[in-house]
Amino acid sequence: MSNEDPTKGNTPENAGPGEPPPPRSSAGDGQGAAEPTLEQQIEQLEKLEKEKRELHDRLLRTAAEFENFKKRTKKEADEASTRGREQLLKELLPALDNLARALQHAPAGDPLAVGVMQTEKQLLQALEKFGVVRFTAVGKPFDPSLHDAIQQVETVDYPPGTVAQEFAPGYMLGQRLLRAAMVAVAKAPTSDAPSAQ
Repeated sequence: MSNEDPTKGNTPENAGPGEPPPPRSSAGDGQGAAEPTLEQQIEQLEKLEKEKRELHDRLLRTAAEFENFKKRTKKEADEASTRGREQLLKELLPALDNLARALQHAPAGDPLAVGVMQTEKQLLQALEKFGVVRFTAVGKPFDPSLHDAIQQVETVDYPPGTVAQEFAPGYMLGQRLLRAAMVAVAKAPTSDAPSAQ
């Protein structure tokens, strides 16, 4: 007869030699985790898919915002550079105007006038490298976006509404107006103007 306590039962701890221990029960003690059901697995999968989509959308938005930031920063830097260049060029234009006026009043064949002419030409060529182009307005229809009218003159030499005289040429910086041409606009002579005798 065996001395074993019959109340203990056949457990893995008290199994005798040569006796296999009985399988542990997963439902008896509440410590073993039950396998999730198919519905729970599907629900978990849908939850993970939703989180993945949200993260992907957030990543795309962040990338788009960064691209917009780079474009905006580049545009602001370009505009600041253009404004600085415009300011410098506008300061140079009066000097060019004075060179042109000096040439208008210089005697023909004056060697000093030849030097002034070469200096003016060199300055204009240097400005062209930066996209600055001089334009003339005489004989062209008056355009308030390009011309700054100082006065009107009665003349038969030009049709009314066209530029009859230019006091200072205009300048373009690429496609932008750097300085408007200062002009006088033609108008038809009045019929009751006194005739010279």
